[in-house]
Amino acid sequence: MKKSFSFILVAASLLLASGANAQTLHVRANVSFNFTAGNTVYTAGDYDIKSVLSTDAVLKLDSDNDMSQGYITPHACSSLEPAKKTVLVFRRVGDEYFLYRIWIEGRTTGRELPAPKRETQLAHNGEKSDEIIIAANIVK
Repeated sequence: MKKSFSFILVAASLLLASGANAQTLHVRANVSFNFTAGNTVYTAGDYDIKSVLSTDAVLKLDSDNDMSQGYITPHACSSLEPAKKTVLVFRRVGDEYFLYRIWIEGRTTGRELPAPKRETQLAHNGEKSDEIIIAANIVK
């Protein structure tokens, strides 16, 4: 009986650990334009975007350029179909770019950033808007 309980405890621990790990995010992408995430403007470059906590509630953006780093607080978004690729989705409004969503290949949930004030202002001014998708790589 003691062996069975120990086995169940170890199995439960492994399941919980793998579940927490599955929630974390770490992707790398080359963004060829300046963009806004949250209320911060980031310069073009190679970016690592990774979870700060064991969930994706706070993400750190870190670039090769030491001046381009910061934190964002996205919320969850979902799709009926799993993402076919890992991508960053930007909204281009006029000639400005705003990080909008992050999708991870194989997941039906992603991360979405609220529209910053600047994006809302441009949209209210009638600026044309479209989506730009940048390929990203999962970092293990």
